[in-house]
Amino acid sequence: MQRHGRALAAVAMVFLMLGCGLNMEKNYRRFRPQLLDQNYDGANKYLDDVKADFYSKDNALLFYMDKAMVLHLGKHFTESNEILEKAKTKAQELWTESIGKNAMSWIATDNSLPYQGEDFEKVLLHFVGALNYIGLKNYEAARVEARQLTEKLELYNSKYTENKNAYKDDAFARWLSGKLSETEGGESALNDAWIDYKKSIDVYTTDYAKRYATPLPSIVVTDALRVTDGLGASFKEEHDAVKNRFPTAAYVTQTDAAKQGEVVFIHMCGEAPYKRDVFWQADKTGRPMVLAAPHCVIADNSICVAHPEFIAKPHFIKGARMTLRGTGTAVQTELAENLTGIAIQNLNDHMGRIVGKAIARAVAKFVASQAAQVGGAALANKGGNAGAAGNALQVAGWLYGVSTSATEEADKRSWITLPADVWVGRMFVPPGHFDLDVEFTGPGGGQVLESIQLSGEAVAGKTLFYSYRTYR
Repeated sequence: MQRHGRALAAVAMVFLMLGCGLNMEKNYRRFRPQLLDQNYDGANKYLDDVKADFYSKDNALLFYMDKAMVLHLGKHFTESNEILEKAKTKAQELWTESIGKNAMSWIATDNSLPYQGEDFEKVLLHFVGALNYIGLKNYEAARVEARQLTEKLELYNSKYTENKNAYKDDAFARWLSGKLSETEGGESALNDAWIDYKKSIDVYTTDYAKRYATPLPSIVVTDALRVTDGLGASFKEEHDAVKNRFPTAAYVTQTDAAKQGEVVFIHMCGEAPYKRDVFWQADKTGRPMVLAAPHCVIADNSICVAHPEFIAKPHFIKGARMTLRGTGTAVQTELAENLTGIAIQNLNDHMGRIVGKAIARAVAKFVASQAAQVGGAALANKGGNAGAAGNALQVAGWLYGVSTSATEEADKRSWITLPADVWVGRMFVPPGHFDLDVEFTGPGGGQVLESIQLSGEAVAGKTLFYSYRTYR
């Protein structure tokens, strides 16, 4: 009867503790239909409505991230930037404090600490900021955001003595910085753009191709060839080096480009990966009991560890075809940023730190549980009031060990409103009014799954930017 009673108490404690968890996916599913319908004002209202209940004080950064993204998609660029500044400040505060307060997280759980964001998430605040400033046609400020993205990556990585991030530079941000330099203009515009394009080529052909299955987009090569052509004889050596490296690349000369308008299309595609628990359990000797289980098994004398794992969300749209209406001229967008691949790699890079903390936490819980049971047994042998207290201590120790194993949970918080990847396309068009048909296609440019129309007034030597988000 006594064993039955304490088992029921353990079950009650388990359910109580599980009910306190933060369910990111459940929250996202509630306002995802509004995103799919492009009802971004409705999605923004939902975030405000659940701020107090779901986005607690410890999840302030997550609230700013989701709200900034939703406001951007709703073309509330100024408001989005205001929220982004709050997010940047909060992220910096949490990062600075992490060495102190968060160093104690091994005794509790990461879920009980303020979410400070993954490194890749914190730098992508500047990506959204750059898009906002592009929408506001403030190209100088957009370029500052693109540069801050790469600078923050360098800063975060410099603080790790081991398990450094493979994601230490951003090829797309480098290209975007170069493009914005050209758009902004000025005496050094082409030279500054060339520096960024050259670095972008280096990062794409090394890190991106190898780690994130992202080949070098042809747009980066042709931009590099065009600006070195425009820089003249003093950059002939650099121009020839790029041409020899990519002999099949066809580019528009700077002279011809200056006579046309340029349209750049940035396509945010799919949905960000989500985190799930991965469990590992061992007995007190360290012998594995369960591998890759969906949960920890309730067992005496065992240690259970949970760590997060990013899971990619499949999406069917794989780029877009841009067609200049009335001419038949068409270009296909190219993958520029595999954010899902970056997220998975970035989390794996510091998995050693996460698992190390989880093991330390599990060992501390195990030792506390065992000590309580041993101490309780000693008191129980004395009988009387001490014996009663000892029995209670034994039960408490057993319950603590069982409940902490059953409720072991990784920190699964993440910036879930990010896209899965970013595609980019570019087309030169004659000055004057133009209409573009954009067809979002499946793999290999096949089936058309969605389409939009873009219109504008092209000006010779100027660049127009458009961005769009798909989810399918």
